[in-house]
Amino acid sequence: MKLYTKISLILLIPLFAGLTSCIKEDQYPVVPQIEFAGYGIYSAADGTDSACKITISYTDGDGDIGLTENDILEPYKYNYFLKLMQLVDGQMVEVVLPNDSITFNARIPMLTPTGRNKNIKGEITMNFDLYFNSYLLQSDTIGFEIYLMDRALNKSNIVTTPNITIIK
Repeated sequence: MKLYTKISLILLIPLFAGLTSCIKEDQYPVVPQIEFAGYGIYSAADGTDSACKITISYTDGDGDIGLTENDILEPYKYNYFLKLMQLVDGQMVEVVLPNDSITFNARIPMLTPTGRNKNIKGEITMNFDLYFNSYLLQSDTIGFEIYLMDRALNKSNIVTTPNITIIK
């Protein structure tokens, strides 16, 4: 019986190693790719819409999405870029911000995985304040244009949300 067990182990270990080495890893381009995944609206107690959450999905072949706490100077100040759009005279136009110190851009923290395989995919959800930004809006129909930038300064594709009707 012991000989049978040893022979089984000798045969099973290489078989198991061979099978696990055949597992194919996902391969993504090193330039981040994003897709619009959805949105949600939060309403305030008075019935007006107070916030919007926007979700995008992403893939990146070298996993270099995200900034450290020390990345504070251009071009690494932001890596999630968002344009607020509104419907004016039948066309979506960018909302003009009152000065250069105001931005809707954001910072995504480091997402680089440990280990040999740096391919990453996932979702990022950002909240956008409608209540404090409502003074900028002439319309009750808004939308967003979004793109990411990785640490190698590769710019992702731009995604556009569908038109979103809000209660101001």
